[in-house]
Amino acid sequence: MTIDRDSGKLLARHLTGTRWLFFLGAAALGGILSASSAHAGLRVCNGSVDLVNVALGYETDEGMRTEGWWTITANACSQVLQEPLKKARYYLHVADGFGESRLGGDITLCIREEKFVLYDGDQCWQRGLIEADFFQVETEGKQDWTVLLSYD
Repeated sequence: MTIDRDSGKLLARHLTGTRWLFFLGAAALGGILSASSAHAGLRVCNGSVDLVNVALGYETDEGMRTEGWWTITANACSQVLQEPLKKARYYLHVADGFGESRLGGDITLCIREEKFVLYDGDQCWQRGLIEADFFQVETEGKQDWTVLLSYD
């Protein structure tokens, strides 16, 4: 994966024949962002025609934390973190409405099928959890960041 620093574009890998584009930035992203863009934190916007479910991972003092799910309909956004961002890296797992992963990932962390908050991203199977690929999001130290998911 490569990041074009000038345009803020990040092209993701092919997965099941569909290519996703991710636009990352601290600025508003056109028409699908609403008044919620004034809030600091991490937003995920779904610019695709499909519903997606998103899980989030990030490092805490207690270890790696994963939590989910945020269901985001087509052409809508969800504020997944409400407070100003403190980390330079966050991780996203994106699944379709059938629970199939829609992205390759940079790291593997644990998830559950139902809503969850978990700590420690390893030994998923031994703990009765599901292993899932999470894609890294670099926030460049900004307190507010938006990820736009869309088809290429």
